[in-house]
Amino acid sequence: MVRINTSNRCGKTLTIQLMGYINRPEFDILYDFLQSQVAEGITEVCIVANEVRSLNPFLEPEATRLGQLGLTLRFQQLDFSIKHTLECWGLEAWIDD
Repeated sequence: MVRINTSNRCGKTLTIQLMGYINRPEFDILYDFLQSQVAEGITEVCIVANEVRSLNPFLEPEATRLGQLGLTLRFQQLDFSIKHTLECWGLEAWIDD
């Protein structure tokens, strides 16, 4: 299960905090949430992920699908294993240390 908290919205930038475990159903929830934000004019999302417990490493297609929304995604405060997974998927541009 994943929990999404909206921390801050400033113009076209949204900061959210993710907590929990990210598997296929959670990617679907995150995708739907981000898609609704695109519809509201958001172009950049900062994702604070310091409380994400795990990211299923077999879900690269679901992760790259997030990139198809046209948002600038920036993950912050990542656990080493999650950061490594994003790097293995070629999504280094999403890592914002």
